[in-house]
Amino acid sequence: MFIEDIRNDFYNVLLGNRVLLLVHYDVDAVCACKILQDLFKCDNISYTLVPVGGISDLKTAYDENNEEIKYVVLVNCGGTIDLVDILQPEEDVVFFVLDSHKPTDICNVYSDGQVRLIYKDDEENIPNFDDIFRDDEEDEAEFESEGREGIEAVVERRRARKAWEERRHTLMFNYTQFSYYGKPSACVALEIAARASRCTAATLWSAAVAAAAHEALHYRSPARCLLDAEPLHRYVAAAQRHAADDDAHRVARVIVEKDAWLPLYRWWSLEAALSHAGALAPHLRLHARSGAVRLRQLLADMGFPLQQARQAYRSMDVELRRSLLTALESAAPKHKLPVPTRATFLLQRPHAPPVAALDTVYAIMALIEHETIPSAEGFQHALAALQVSGENEALKQGTAAARRALEAVARLANSILSSRGLMLAGPFNYFIVQEGSPEAGSLRGPLWLREAARWVSRAAPGAPRALLASAPHAAANCLLLGLPPRFDHEPRNLFGAAFEQAATKSGASVSLDHVDSSIITLPVTQRAQFLDALTALLA
Repeated sequence: MFIEDIRNDFYNVLLGNRVLLLVHYDVDAVCACKILQDLFKCDNISYTLVPVGGISDLKTAYDENNEEIKYVVLVNCGGTIDLVDILQPEEDVVFFVLDSHKPTDICNVYSDGQVRLIYKDDEENIPNFDDIFRDDEEDEAEFESEGREGIEAVVERRRARKAWEERRHTLMFNYTQFSYYGKPSACVALEIAARASRCTAATLWSAAVAAAAHEALHYRSPARCLLDAEPLHRYVAAAQRHAADDDAHRVARVIVEKDAWLPLYRWWSLEAALSHAGALAPHLRLHARSGAVRLRQLLADMGFPLQQARQAYRSMDVELRRSLLTALESAAPKHKLPVPTRATFLLQRPHAPPVAALDTVYAIMALIEHETIPSAEGFQHALAALQVSGENEALKQGTAAARRALEAVARLANSILSSRGLMLAGPFNYFIVQEGSPEAGSLRGPLWLREAARWVSRAAPGAPRALLASAPHAAANCLLLGLPPRFDHEPRNLFGAAFEQAATKSGASVSLDHVDSSIITLPVTQRAQFLDALTALLA
């Protein structure tokens, strides 16, 4: 069931109770978790935090931590599965679900109160209860009255039930055929903080990073991203109006300014940032022999000498730094680049350079899927990277790891495109990251593998096509994820339903454990037969 009042029906219910907080490994979930942590700390709500990677992790975390727990909050997990059926909780346990993964499981929607959904997205076209659920007593009455009412009445009821079942199948197919993302959970958590009069700079910053993540990672269409961020813009503007002039330079604050849509350029050189920007670099076709020439020509058209462009951004000439946005916007049309600047959330701190929300997105991604740090430890570092005051060592660690990951993404994408490693399989393209390759370690997780897939999809010749990407995972298994053909405009993804059907047809041992149904794992030895079945299914 969907709750009516986000404060009274959710947050106030938690006051004075111990809470189990289960949070998925993604940028938006980390940001929402940070907001909830700050709220819980203000109101002395005791909680147990457990990050989870998939459905099996979710079940294990609940089984191991549910003692004397009556309230469970799930962030970006649990919404797309039948929670009561999978977790088998006691009847008095209540689950509050804040999940941006869609579509929401229909059993959660029509739960009698044990599962309470915190937010309903405008895009969810949920079927009516009577079209999905039917009282079994009607069937029992059919057999009880068969002798009295005659064969015609029985046949008519069976015909009506068959028509209802066909209609139900059609409705459920239409409802579940695409997986997609709703409003960022951190933006919903911001609404909770605002209702509780706890809208601080830290809260605004976490929501800003989540909004930037949905935009940069193309979880939502550009129009939806603007609508999602509109309340955040209002809160930021209100915070700026209410800030006293004498405090403005002594405390951290979130602002909105036009900025270059280049990840980590303040932490890198301008040339490196352009070479590794997934939104711009594929259009320069850096994988081709003339790619380096195009990049140098772009810098020349911008009026930036190579010597300046190759040194750390903070060491560049001050006048060049000031002219960066104007120079980029002027040179982009000549090179057929998308608009390279956007209105961006920035964190301004006293006596420190500004931090872009986009940079923090990539830093958190790198901490969550770090090559050497365990996932749970990386999750804690990711939370620390969101702090708005003092020296942020976690953010520095994250940006350094993000630069390495972006370098691996660029090397892989350019290698695939230049060596014809992009293969055609009927209605889609696909590429495989080979075990033992230099990039395999960086792309073992879905976040960075999907970043590489977006790069390859943008730079691939011809009309846009759906794309599959696969990389080594663990224990002779591989990760496989699907990307829709026009992901930057219409990110709805049909691969979740297709993967499930292909798994049945191929007989492959496919694991559907990920909360995002467009991501699966399967044995490397069965990948070829699974792709054959998927090709036949989508042909």
